[in-house]
Amino acid sequence: MLLSPRYLPRLAATVGLFTRYGLKDFAKRQGIEGLAAEEADEHPSGNGDGVVERARGFRKRLVDLGPAYIKLGQVLSTRPDLLPEPYIRELEHLQDDVSPLPFSVVEEVIENELGARISKLFGEFNPEPLGSASLGRVHEATLRDGRAVVVKAQRPGIRETLADDIEFFREFAHFLADHTRAGQRIDLVGIIQQLETALLDELDYRVEARNAAAFRRELAGFPRLLIPRVIEAYTSEKVLTTERVRGIKIDDIPKVSRVEHDFSALAEEFAKAYLKQITIDGHFHADPHPGNLFIIMPGSENPWTPAEVAGRDRRAVLRPAVTPLSKIEEEAREEARDEVTALPSPDEPKLAMVDFGMTARLSTTMRDQIVRLLLDIAENRGEDAAETLIEIGQLSERFDRQEFVAAVATLVGRNYDLSIGEIEAGTLLYEMLNISFAHGLKLPAELTLLAKALFNLDAVTRSLDPTFSPIATIREFSARIANERAKRELSLNKMFQVATQTSDLISALPHRLDILTQRLAANEFSLKLESPQVHVLVRGMQKIANRVFSGLVLGGVVVASAMLLPHRRTLGTTGFIIAALIGLYMVVAILVQDRSEKR
Repeated sequence: MLLSPRYLPRLAATVGLFTRYGLKDFAKRQGIEGLAAEEADEHPSGNGDGVVERARGFRKRLVDLGPAYIKLGQVLSTRPDLLPEPYIRELEHLQDDVSPLPFSVVEEVIENELGARISKLFGEFNPEPLGSASLGRVHEATLRDGRAVVVKAQRPGIRETLADDIEFFREFAHFLADHTRAGQRIDLVGIIQQLETALLDELDYRVEARNAAAFRRELAGFPRLLIPRVIEAYTSEKVLTTERVRGIKIDDIPKVSRVEHDFSALAEEFAKAYLKQITIDGHFHADPHPGNLFIIMPGSENPWTPAEVAGRDRRAVLRPAVTPLSKIEEEAREEARDEVTALPSPDEPKLAMVDFGMTARLSTTMRDQIVRLLLDIAENRGEDAAETLIEIGQLSERFDRQEFVAAVATLVGRNYDLSIGEIEAGTLLYEMLNISFAHGLKLPAELTLLAKALFNLDAVTRSLDPTFSPIATIREFSARIANERAKRELSLNKMFQVATQTSDLISALPHRLDILTQRLAANEFSLKLESPQVHVLVRGMQKIANRVFSGLVLGGVVVASAMLLPHRRTLGTTGFIIAALIGLYMVVAILVQDRSEKR
């Protein structure tokens, strides 16, 4: 596939990101260094101190290029296997370091979407933003009933800008897939499709509202995890209003608080919640970076979790749920009543999760395969993990099963022997993906999103407890995974499906047997064998036969000319000349054809 001419300048700008800011080695490894004109590095390599400046320049350039490139940088910020650590640290600031919007613009968006003036909608509204994201801006406010909320308003014109950027990324991914080493190793088209889906979901805040409500229900059994409730009446396509969470970022936990409180239980509960999302629900938050997580310290005024609502709300009669999100909230309270046996102590900290625009869903088959992969890693079964990856991916012609299995087994064994505080599940999965690509195994983009989520999970749990090991939690969680899978296989719906399919088979069996016996009696059976490589084999055999026949004819002409030469010199010489011309033509034709097929 060729890139549209109108995107050629943008191609040079995109490739220039990795050649002008100290990342020429990255571009060379991925085979993209020749796609743009050679440019002087604005931050030439020198001593080690210059790396930070180059990384900062790289981040600022992404911001200048627009929201889609910011999202690209956020994806790269979770790829320690691709970029050096200073670049990873700088790209993490992309989460909240973007240009602000004038309040008049925000005010206009909110009033147009909600159909009333801000002074009528809210008791208080702070014009100073809490933060500016790549797609919107967040403000704190108070509803008329006194509830503290945060309001996120979308940037005007962002859809048109992203539509053109996504179209370019789509063509760029197809171009790289056809012309570069990176495209042959990585499912770039799948990654761009995932990015496109995530951006489209983030542009519709109603999708994020449904995601938040769904996660609040799915994680209701974890009482230390708070997902703020969506204020449905104040939410639209471009405005999202949720309960206000008052907490501190994970990276800003005071040292005194670490002495006073034990965060290990919180780290374990967060890891188990993520494992439940991935292995049981098949729906997980794909972007759990530290900027989306807050520590709620004891004594702070915050909304209740579903478990706290179920345990503390003693009203005899609850108002019936009417709207879709209120029905999900009701299901969350019922889930908490069934799962939570005791509420955590008021002196314990909690963890709040926000921003659910980027999520991922796994099919039942993919979920089962990922469960096997995680358990194989946790139990040091490297060979089984390699076979699971083979089952998930697509094999190329150059794939060597024996070498691949040995490489994955070595990697898993090496990490299994590390101490608990050194094991990083996300980095381990990234390394497994790189081994797969290097050996000719192409894996779906869902695994890249999973590695991204696990990489962020490592960072979060490590911030809470430096000695925490997600691998150990996976081992402990395996019993629940097995129980949930057994429930799914033995559920009434599954049994009804099997019974229905069996009934259909039994009812159709007499008719099919009658047709079978009729065809046997009429001798109408035939065997049809299809193979996608048969035509290639036949064409190759025809080529061999043609060359052998041509060689025999040429040999006959040479022998006949040699016999004629003593008696009829002119005729024999003419035969030799004809044989030489035919032989030269055959050699040239064979070389040209073989080189064309090789290319």
